[in-house]
Amino acid sequence: VTHGAEVYAFVIGTGLIRTSEEHLGWQVVSNGFGANYILHLAAAPTRAQQLYVATVDPATHTQAILVSPDGGAHWVKLGVE
Repeated sequence: VTHGAEVYAFVIGTGLIRTSEEHLGWQVVSNGFGANYILHLAAAPTRAQQLYVATVDPATHTQAILVSPDGGAHWVKLGVE
């Protein structure tokens, strides 16, 4: 997913990574997804740092939607527990 001058990707075993289109130097943004994989990643069109992900646990097939207000450093689960 690209947002402005940033590119985000999810790498299994590493986590969410980001790079600037100018520098192309990848850095780990967040690896706190445990065994979950990111299926979908979206950036809010009007808030550069607000990201949304849909995750799945491959063992249990449990899915969740998470939001990050700070570019992926911290995540909060959306919905009811």
